[in-house]
Amino acid sequence: MKGRIKHLWIIMIIAFSLFSISASTFGAMTVFLKDGRVVTVPVNKDDIMGISFEESPFASSDKIVAAAVPVTIYWHMADDADVYLNGKPLRRYEPSFKTRGDEAPQPAFSASASLKNGDVFTVGGRRGGSYGLMLIVVDSSGRVVFKTDQQSWKVYMPGERSDWYQPGVAISSPKAPVTVQPDPWYPQKELNKKFNNIALSIWGVPSETFSYLTATVSLE
Repeated sequence: MKGRIKHLWIIMIIAFSLFSISASTFGAMTVFLKDGRVVTVPVNKDDIMGISFEESPFASSDKIVAAAVPVTIYWHMADDADVYLNGKPLRRYEPSFKTRGDEAPQPAFSASASLKNGDVFTVGGRRGGSYGLMLIVVDSSGRVVFKTDQQSWKVYMPGERSDWYQPGVAISSPKAPVTVQPDPWYPQKELNKKFNNIALSIWGVPSETFSYLTATVSLE
């Protein structure tokens, strides 16, 4: 009887040892997804050599391309603005907004582009007697898909960097809320009227001559 009990104790000790070894080498890898889902995968840490991510072979390249929408971008600044999309100028700026002649009396500028969620606008502007940037983006059907407002747009402070228009600079710079111009310059009123007065004229601190504005696109 004593021998049998001793034998059972040996078996229990061995089982406990194996469980302890297993518990020390097995764990869980947790992946947090943007949509709020959490995926947990059981793994043996001793078996992991590296982790990589690749696009699914079932992902459609057509869908990726379709995410970019052909648009027309309209903008106007009192007095001047250099407007960039993903670090690329929407038109030729010579000289820059800091020394260029007053463009406030002119009609809104426009440019064709492709726009998708996550694209970044950066704008350097100079005010004169008035102030404010108005920007309206419409798709091929004339529907407004993006605009200047208080939610999407921020003032940023890049200092004296010559590459102020790069998205990375805008993203990493200190930011502040935009100011709304309550009485935009008349070309902005005319532009806004064409699209049911949907946009706001925005700026930084009204007393400051120069302002830098940025927005990350979320299509409407």
